[in-house]
Amino acid sequence: MNGKLKKNICKLDDHVFISKVEDLPICRTTYIGDALKYACHFWTNHLMGIPGNSPSVEEVQKAITKFFKECLLFWIETLSLMGALNVGVHALNDVQ
Repeated sequence: MNGKLKKNICKLDDHVFISKVEDLPICRTTYIGDALKYACHFWTNHLMGIPGNSPSVEEVQKAITKFFKECLLFWIETLSLMGALNVGVHALNDVQ
C-alpha cells in the first residue's frame, strides 16, 4: 500500500461525485486492481495476527505510524472509490 496508494488514484476530475463517474468499475480495475483492493481491505487482519510479544513489534509500530502519516487519506479515498468505507471504520478499531 505504501507504494501504490496516492492522491486521486483513479485520476478523476476535481470535486466529482463518485455516483456521477460512469466508468468507475473500469477505473477501479485499471488504477486500484485486485492486489491493492485486497491490501486495503485486509491489512489490519494480517496485523492482528502478529503476537504482541513478537520481536518485530517495534518495526510494525513504526510502519503503522508511517502509514498514518503518509497514506491514511489516500487509503480512505481508495476505500471510498471501492464503496468500502465501512471497512475503514472496522480496520481503525483493529489497529487501536
